[in-house]
Amino acid sequence: MAAEVRVLYFGAAQDAAGRTDEQLTAGDTASLRNQLISKYPALNQIPFRMALNKTLLKEESALRKSDIIAILPPFQGG
Repeated sequence: MAAEVRVLYFGAAQDAAGRTDEQLTAGDTASLRNQLISKYPALNQIPFRMALNKTLLKEESALRKSDIIAILPPFQGG
């Protein structure tokens, strides 16, 4: 069953999406990832990870209403 979730974009993912956040509907993180890459093709060039409710995902997960997904590209800094 699909759920409406909030997606937050950071770093290069924010640049690729052209926004900081949005609401999307998906049943799981795999379908959400596919939806994001389809909607923002530039994301396909970024090796991003996803966090679900502030926890980095190690595998795909089902989504529930009001979940928050963070799109996290590799971070560089000094």
